[in-house]
Amino acid sequence: MKTFAEFIKQKYFEQSTVGTEFVDETQIDSAYQKSKFAVKLVQLYDQMTGQKLLTNISTIATLNQGVYGLYNSAENKKVIGPNISNKVKMIFGDEVVQSNKLDKIPNAVIKQYAPDVDLSQIKPSDVIHINIQKHIAAHGDTLETVLEIASTIVHECTHELELQTTGRTNEVGPVAASHKFLDWTKKNWNAIIGRIPALAQLPKQGSEFGV
Repeated sequence: MKTFAEFIKQKYFEQSTVGTEFVDETQIDSAYQKSKFAVKLVQLYDQMTGQKLLTNISTIATLNQGVYGLYNSAENKKVIGPNISNKVKMIFGDEVVQSNKLDKIPNAVIKQYAPDVDLSQIKPSDVIHINIQKHIAAHGDTLETVLEIASTIVHECTHELELQTTGRTNEVGPVAASHKFLDWTKKNWNAIIGRIPALAQLPKQGSEFGV
């Protein structure tokens, strides 16, 4: 059970990170301190390429079994601006809004049924999960682990972004996004370590990433 302080901290993060590339990463940082460098790397990727992978993400949580990462739309939340709250209620019904069922409806679907709704006033505040221990088991305490965690964050963020913008997602886009991210990492490594110098100090398992 969360303490009152932990509850307040969670609510603060949920509200303060909405619509930004900042996320509540406390769970994965606790599981592996160097996870913070993976998050910084994805934030830098967003900034340098103009993408917004982390914009809809409020929390990066841990995953304790199974796959390397997970995005579950059942955990989605939305922050609805007051200017359109009544309009949304009129279209979808007060019960849908009050019971938080609207959280699970992709923004693309909302736009389909309510084309005049300003989606900038409906901010996703979603969760992705990363299996930190599985990554460490595969690569140890190395640069490869940090890069793979970052790549998995990109993968799961792409699932979320596709679902919100198109109403559907599969593995094709996220896998391509992960490869594109790792390719960008190789090509921009000198600029990256200039911004995140701690990455250059991490031990390497091999030359897989060519950095």
